[in-house]
Amino acid sequence: MATRDPDDLTRPTRIKGRGAGSNREGRFEALTKTMEDDGWYREAESAPRPPTQVSLERARSIISRNESPDIPFNQSINPYRGCEHGITP
Repeated sequence: MATRDPDDLTRPTRIKGRGAGSNREGRFEALTKTMEDDGWYREAESAPRPPTQVSLERARSIISRNESPDIPFNQSINPYRGCEHGITP
């Protein structure tokens, strides 16, 4: 199991290119935020991943019909039922 250095959470990494390398609070801010190691990343790394399941689906039509008055079209193509991220219609 890989271990992480707690200093990596507070040490800013150098970003090449344009933009700021950090997002520090202003000096007049009432609150400050600091990173706290609560161990969640260790739990996520050790959790087993569920296997991907693929199933055959016979769709009646690839065209999805819509009769809502607030959407400017009445037909669309939606070939997906779900995805690897757990999104399902």
